Amino acid sequence: MRRILITLLGLMTAFSLAAGGTAEDDGITRITWWHSNSGALGEAADALVSNFNETIGAQEGIRVEAIYQGSANDTLTKVRTVAQAGDVDELPDLVQLDSTGVVDMASYDGIYYVEDLATDHGEDLSFILDHALESMRYQGKVIGLPFNASTLLFYYNKTAFDEAGLEAPRTLDDLIAAAPHLVQRNENGTVTRYAVAGVPTTYELCAFIGMQHGLSYLTDMANGHEGTPTRVLFDEEGTLAAFLGKWKALYETGGLSNLTSGISAEFAAGRTASMFASTSNLTSVLEAIGGRFELGVAPVPMVDEDATGGVNLGGGALFTFHKDQATEDAVWTFMKYLTSEEAQLQWHVATGYLPVNKATYENADYIAHCQENPLFAVASEQLLASNPAVTGLWIPNAYQVYYSFQSSIRSLLEGNGDVGQTVASLASEINGYLDDYNERQGD
Repeated sequence: MRRILITLLGLMTAFSLAAGGTAEDDGITRITWWHSNSGALGEAADALVSNFNETIGAQEGIRVEAIYQGSANDTLTKVRTVAQAGDVDELPDLVQLDSTGVVDMASYDGIYYVEDLATDHGEDLSFILDHALESMRYQGKVIGLPFNASTLLFYYNKTAFDEAGLEAPRTLDDLIAAAPHLVQRNENGTVTRYAVAGVPTTYELCAFIGMQHGLSYLTDMANGHEGTPTRVLFDEEGTLAAFLGKWKALYETGGLSNLTSGISAEFAAGRTASMFASTSNLTSVLEAIGGRFELGVAPVPMVDEDATGGVNLGGGALFTFHKDQATEDAVWTFMKYLTSEEAQLQWHVATGYLPVNKATYENADYIAHCQENPLFAVASEQLLASNPAVTGLWIPNAYQVYYSFQSSIRSLLEGNGDVGQTVASLASEINGYLDDYNERQGD
C-alpha cells in the first residue's frame, strides 16, 4: 500500500509542477460530479478528483468539481427534481447513484447510456469486468458505468469462532449448527453476545435468492434488467420460502438478533459474533475493531447445496446526460479515468470496493496488496466464482419494497404467521406496488 501511495503522490507532484501557474480561464471545460461519498469514502473520492485535475485534466483542459449531495437517496431525489423540471443544463454532468436510481434513469429521456457514450467516442466497455457490466445492463445495453462495486460478505469474529472450534459456515445449515456455540449470556441469563445480527432486506435477498438453483430472480424481467417487472417470482418458485425456513431455524436457536441498525458497531464491540455486510465495509470494520479480536471474512453461506449461483454485484455506477460536445468529451475522459486500472486500485485500497477494471486484478500492486491483506481478496474471489447473471433488483417503489421485506421477516420471527403466510403476504404487497406503478405508466 505504501508503494502505491508513493507512486500516486509522485505522479501528482510531477503533473502539478508541469501545470503550475496555469490560469483557469477560457479553454477549460468544467464538469460537475454529484456523489454520495462521505467520511473515508469522501476522502478517497476527493483524492481521485484531485489526481485527475492535476494530471489528465491539466493536460486535456478539464476541471472536475465533486459535490457531495448527501445519501444515495438524497442524491437521487435531487437529480429527479431537476430532471422533472426539464432543465438539462441544471443537471450535473455526472452523478453517482446506487441501484435504486436505475428505474428513474431508465425512464428519463435525457440519459446518455454509457455504452452509447463509449461507442460515440470510438471505444467500448470491454475493459470492465463482465459481472460489473451485467450489473448495469438494462434491456440489453449498459446504462451506467460501474464504479463503486461491492458484494455481500459474511463477516465473523474469528477469535470467537476459533475458541468455539468453528470454521466459517459454508451453508446456512452450518450457521444454524454453529449459532448455539457462539451465544454468550451473563449470570442473569441475558444474552451478551449473539451469533449473528441483522434482518434481511432487498440487498441480502438478491444474494440468498439469486444463488438458488444456480440462478434465480425475485421478479420477472430478470429482476427488472429486461424492463419494469410485472410480478414477483419468489413465491411460485419457492425460493423465498426456502430461505425463510433456514432463517427462522437460525432465529429459533436463540442466536439471531433482529437488529436493523447499528449492526457494524455491535459486531465491532463483540456483542455479535457475525454479520452480513457489504465489501465496502471492510476498511471501516477493521478500523472499528481496533485489534480487539481477529476479523474473518468469508463468502455468503449457501442456502442449500443446490444454491451454487453465488452473489450479485451491488454498489453503484456513474450516470451521465446528453450535454454539449465538449462536456460529453470531458465526461467520458473522466469516467475512463475513474474506472482505469490505476484509479480502481487506489479506490479499492482506500475503500474496500471491488475493482471494476479487469486489468486491476492482474496489477502487481493489487496482487501484492491482497497478499498482504488477504481479507480484501475474499470478495473478488467470491464474485469471480459467481454467475454473472445473478443481479440486483431494479424495481419501482424500491424503498417500500426494502422495508416490506424487513418488516415482514421481523414479524415472522416474532411469531406472527408462518413462512407460507409471510411469502404470500409479501408477494401480494409487492405485486400491488408493481400493478399500481404499471397502471400509472399506462395512463
